[in-house]
Amino acid sequence: MKNKIIKLVYILISITLIIPSIIYIIQKKTIMGFTIYYNFAINTEVNKILSTSIYLILFIALSLVYLLIIRKKEIFKDIKSILKYVIIVSLIFFIMLPWTSSDVFYYMGVGELDSKYKQNPYYVTMKEYYTKNQDNIDDEILEQGANNFWANTTVVYGPISQLIFKICTAISMKNIDICLIVFKLINLMIHILNCYLIYKISNMKKFVIIYGLNPFILLEFIGNVHNDIIVVFFILLTLYFLCKKKNLLLSILFLAIATGIKYFSVLLLPIIILYYFRYEKSILKRFCRCIQYGIIFLLILLIEYIPYLKDINVLFAMMAQNSKYSKSMYSALLTLDLKVNLIRIVFITSFVYVFICICLEFLFKQRKRLIEMLRKYNITLILFLLILTTFQQWYLIWLFATIMWQRPNTIKNIIGLSLISEIANSIYMYRAESYIYDIQFVGIIICLFIAWQIITNKWRKKSEKVSFN
Repeated sequence: MKNKIIKLVYILISITLIIPSIIYIIQKKTIMGFTIYYNFAINTEVNKILSTSIYLILFIALSLVYLLIIRKKEIFKDIKSILKYVIIVSLIFFIMLPWTSSDVFYYMGVGELDSKYKQNPYYVTMKEYYTKNQDNIDDEILEQGANNFWANTTVVYGPISQLIFKICTAISMKNIDICLIVFKLINLMIHILNCYLIYKISNMKKFVIIYGLNPFILLEFIGNVHNDIIVVFFILLTLYFLCKKKNLLLSILFLAIATGIKYFSVLLLPIIILYYFRYEKSILKRFCRCIQYGIIFLLILLIEYIPYLKDINVLFAMMAQNSKYSKSMYSALLTLDLKVNLIRIVFITSFVYVFICICLEFLFKQRKRLIEMLRKYNITLILFLLILTTFQQWYLIWLFATIMWQRPNTIKNIIGLSLISEIANSIYMYRAESYIYDIQFVGIIICLFIAWQIITNKWRKKSEKVSFN
């Protein structure tokens, strides 16, 4: 009975979080012209401080119930019951409008530019095309996209991501409401598949719960529809075919697809090759295998780019994001009028040095276990997050792809950071969506993470004491 109450409370809080979205949809009948971001009430007439405070209370309450569910291992009988519950909760967040991010409208816009107007989004921006042709365009998807923050930027994602955007808009018939539903359906299905893959890889229910019911993941990827969840799907497939099926070629294929969405995925390449050939005694042969399968990986990646390739500039799409500063420690330091170039150089150098050292260690040492390798991959991933000029809290989902192999304390910290980042994000709800508050965003994360360490360490010591007695 108690377990049913806990699950019911989680559902009820989730429903409360989507009420503003339901009210908006009933009143407006469409999401065309949606511009009310960082306002939980999705209503400019409601007091912003009050609505944000209500959101924070609800999110923290949902997070506490989530942590309670993780601790109560017996709350679900089997994987089927977990998946059914994850589907129910995910369907609730499916209704939530993307009220803290406009990214999905950018996805729609570049997809429409590609599918309907046959423009290459790696060379033509939405704003540029719409401005020149707006008198002849009757398309709410492109119109909404052209008003996006990133509308003046060519595509910042890989070609697989663009292919997904193109397909989604092609079947939406210029209807922005249908288009949002299509994007959300894809993320919903991917979320369920990720839960299933996590279980197939780990054979442990707790990791499905940690990932599948995390409020941060539900809000950012079912509610706000970010495409990083699809990257996680292909990384999970990469690891599944590597460690369960012992199929390196399929692992390389899926990793190349993941890299064709977001480029950080390439960091996993040397690890999966060296793990597969860990019993090879000759260092030279292991090195040659890296070159061989590295070339195969690059060829697959090049094939992905062929539909959009005009010149080498198409490969530098990711650089567009590196020219902007947002929510990172660098943007926080910029608000203090500090020069960040030297700090960036130090962090980039540290990242490159650590990554090279880890790769060399795996190259020269035989029979490394996958758990050891993925723990070190996790370190490089965290360092990579630190060198980004633009950090968004949803990037933290990258860490969930290998959470099954991490130490208990690391798992605890990944969970904590994901929840804390969403709480810190509320500073923009209280204030405004502006870089001048980035230092407060970063400061809140640091302070809450320290508090998280103190509280969870006390819980651990208390649990150990009870177990000992």
